[in-house]
Order: sequence, then C-alpha cells, then structure tokens
Amino acid sequence: MITNKNIPYYIIAFVLFIVLKVGYRYAGTEDLDFLLHPTNKMISLLTGLQATYGQDSGYFYEKLNIIIDKSCSGYNFWLLSFIMFTILLLRHTTTRFQKINTLWISIIGAYLFTIGVNSARIFTSIIIQRQDISILHIDPSITHQVIGITTNLTFLVLTYLLIERILTHKKSDAKLT
Repeated sequence: MITNKNIPYYIIAFVLFIVLKVGYRYAGTEDLDFLLHPTNKMISLLTGLQATYGQDSGYFYEKLNIIIDKSCSGYNFWLLSFIMFTILLLRHTTTRFQKINTLWISIIGAYLFTIGVNSARIFTSIIIQRQDISILHIDPSITHQVIGITTNLTFLVLTYLLIERILTHKKSDAKLT
C-alpha cells in the first residue's frame, strides 16, 4: 500500500533510477564491468572456458564465438529489479530507519539478483544455440532475444511473487504474536 510516509522514498528511488538510466546512455563496456566481470566469472565456471577481455569489446569466448559486452550487462534488468525490490520492501516497512535501509538493500539485492539471472540467461542462450535448431529456420538473434525476454520476465515475476509471499506471511505471523 502506498502511504504518504513512503512517497519521499519512492521519489528518491525513481530519481536514482532516472539518473542511472540516463548514465547508461553514456556508459561504455568498461564502465559496466561491475556487472560484466562477475557475470563473466559465472559463465567461466559454468562452461569451463576462459574469456579474453577487451577494454572496449568486453569478454570474448573464442570457442563459443560469443562476446559478453555492454548489451549483455543486464544493466536495465538491474535498474528494473531495484525499483521492484524497493516498491515491495517499502510497502512492508514502518520505521524511517527501515525505509532508508530499503533503498540500500534493494540496490545491493538487485545487483546480486542481476548477476545470477544474467548468468542464467547467457548460459541458457549458450546451451540452446549449441543445439542444431537450423531446421526451424529461426534467426539466431531472435532466439537470443526470446531467451532473454523469457528468462528475465520469468525471474522477475517469480521473485516478485516469492518476496511478496514472504513479506506478507511475515507480517501476518507478526500480527499473531
């Protein structure tokens, strides 16, 4: 529920979202290494392969013939997750201290969530693109986009439902005691 007490925190979160979103337009691959590097580490662990890093190009996996670059960073997913976490958590906080911490928890939680989901999305894409689906005559870029949309949306919805359920259950347990 949106209360007057939450409005300043929603405004702060949305201003931060807008500032970071505008900043993305000017960011290069190197600026997004805070997302790309841990994602690359996860992909290396999952595939057993090592990438070559290029400052402007990103992480290149020669054996897979893929590059993890700015477009693969998950930056927009991170921002969207941050807003989702903030809205969910603010609805279940009461004190000013909790509300302030919600912003930090949301941005850090969204970061960790993004690394996991982004790694899952890229790894799924690698597995599917290794399959011989050429008989379906589907453009690989479309397959890549469908995997990205499906993975991101699935994780967002399931995580939203899980967090909402946990927070609602926690609140109802608190009322019983």
